[in-house]
Amino acid sequence: MSEKKNYPDWLKVKECRTVTTYDIDNRVNGFLVDLLNINDDLMKTRKNKQFTQFYMSTMKKGDFKGLHMHPTKLDAYCCAFGRICMVIYPEVIEKTEIDTAVIDVNKFIYIEFGDGCYKTISLPSKYPHGFFGITKDAVLINYRDPAWDPSDTHQFSMKSEEMLQVLRKRYLGKR
Repeated sequence: MSEKKNYPDWLKVKECRTVTTYDIDNRVNGFLVDLLNINDDLMKTRKNKQFTQFYMSTMKKGDFKGLHMHPTKLDAYCCAFGRICMVIYPEVIEKTEIDTAVIDVNKFIYIEFGDGCYKTISLPSKYPHGFFGITKDAVLINYRDPAWDPSDTHQFSMKSEEMLQVLRKRYLGKR
């Protein structure tokens, strides 16, 4: 999918910095990726907030998680292993519109990230989004504010078979 470089103001994408790491004998032993930092532009509005929650989600190639939205939270996602395509619908959908909203497949924003293309993607509540597994296995890390708890029932699922067809064709060669 071609990436949209002129993202809406509410969508923040951080090109993550990778830093080579060395062992005690000064041999390269890997790297670290700066996923989320309080000094990042996308954290500007959260500087005085307490830590809330990080969680990990996994998916397999061809699996789709979403399309859903949360009316009251902010997220910052990073694919730590494998590769994922994040799908975001760029229009706010209110709870009362979930069952009647008309989704235009041509408006979706598709962002690939993960191995070789580290990004942290942050979006506010009310924008429907989901994730499609591109590689055999993928691990997604999310910083969520506010943190989830068992009484949290504020996730609203939606469906777009047309969008799923676009993803399957692009990544699996299927219709």
